[in-house]
Amino acid sequence: MNRILFAPLIMTFTFATTAHAETGIPATLNAVNDEFNAAAAAHDPERLVNLYANDTLWIAQGARVTQGLQGPRQLFEFVTQNKGEVTHTIDHLFVSDDETLAVMIGSVDAKIESQGMDATGTYLFVLEPEDDGWEIVTDMWHQHSE
Repeated sequence: MNRILFAPLIMTFTFATTAHAETGIPATLNAVNDEFNAAAAAHDPERLVNLYANDTLWIAQGARVTQGLQGPRQLFEFVTQNKGEVTHTIDHLFVSDDETLAVMIGSVDAKIESQGMDATGTYLFVLEPEDDGWEIVTDMWHQHSE
């Protein structure tokens, strides 16, 4: 399935913390972010990659869109091998009215001292529910210029 975001699609979403609070969906989406941060802190690239669908769309700054796990795996292996510190915070969280799609937008801080990198950026995840939570089906990120 092609996963393309359009502004009208996002307009059909409801802010997750209010409309879906009773379903527990915000907590399960926050758990994805918590797991991302824990796996990054543990320098565990496989744990990070396991958050992604096998056919994830990977939209990296300045590169062509790719599909699959090669993009996330390559980045997370580089970051973890270099003992990078990466943390995500959630700034916006939206869930479709039928609860079959979520969009998480937030800030990322990345520091890899051995590479002289200390950067901030923005990420956008599109997530779909799976049996035991949510999985990332699209990851788009942008590093801010200094």
